[in-house]
Amino acid sequence: MFDQDEGAASLTLRERNKARLRQAMLLAALEVFAQSGYGSATVEAIATRAGVAKVTLYTYFPRGREELFRELYENINGELIENASQIYASEGRFADRVIALTQVLVKVAQRPLIGRFYSIDDPALDVALDDVRGRASRVWADLIAEDLAAEQQTGTVKTQVSPQAFAELLLGAMRSALSKAAREQEAAGDIVQAMTALLSGL
Repeated sequence: MFDQDEGAASLTLRERNKARLRQAMLLAALEVFAQSGYGSATVEAIATRAGVAKVTLYTYFPRGREELFRELYENINGELIENASQIYASEGRFADRVIALTQVLVKVAQRPLIGRFYSIDDPALDVALDDVRGRASRVWADLIAEDLAAEQQTGTVKTQVSPQAFAELLLGAMRSALSKAAREQEAAGDIVQAMTALLSGL
């Protein structure tokens, strides 16, 4: 998530230093958000954690806390969408692919800062993340629904439930499991086993 760009070698020293400073502020923001949530996190706390002046942080992130959270959230969205695209790029059974998605989400939950951050639920985020919240979930839901519909047509699965409704329910279960796993209230292995058992009746 915080890897340097492939073209970093061609940047000037000044540009590399700016990129490193920007990454340091994003990492500091991730730590503060994961610890304090969104509502209690402040620009002052993030700047202090990053070892920069508040004015410096605003130079890089003019919208402050909201912009930092949004960029971090979108980075994870992008990672989840890329992983899902790889899973569905090759042939496979419906249940196996859903289990693979579950494993991807569990791995996110097991990354302490990332898991706690991505599972933050705060009404104030409705404005901050208005057009990006749920972006990965929408992509995942469409992939799951299309896959289930295709297997229904070929008779590979017995169920004739609405593919979209089934996909939404699965995602709701996955997101709930992510939150619990991120807070170590549920073992990652148990979540994958439970999803496997859920899908076995199809």
